Amino acid sequence: MLSSRPPRPIRTTLDLANAVQVKSVRKRLRISNTDLVRIVDKIGNSLTAIEKEVEIEKLTVQQCNAKDTPTTLE
Repeated sequence: MLSSRPPRPIRTTLDLANAVQVKSVRKRLRISNTDLVRIVDKIGNSLTAIEKEVEIEKLTVQQCNAKDTPTTLE
């Protein structure tokens, strides 16, 4: 009898059909499910590309918040 190994998952891409993977990525990146789906639709399912896009979006939000906050000089 021939013994074969089970197929290895591709660790560089995200499978949106796999709930465990989605939950893990959402938890690690601290984003909502809708944000994750939006980013995957925009960028693709590469984990590194998703991480970079999340970082860019967080930096953009921080910069916008910093511009909206009035600074007082004393």
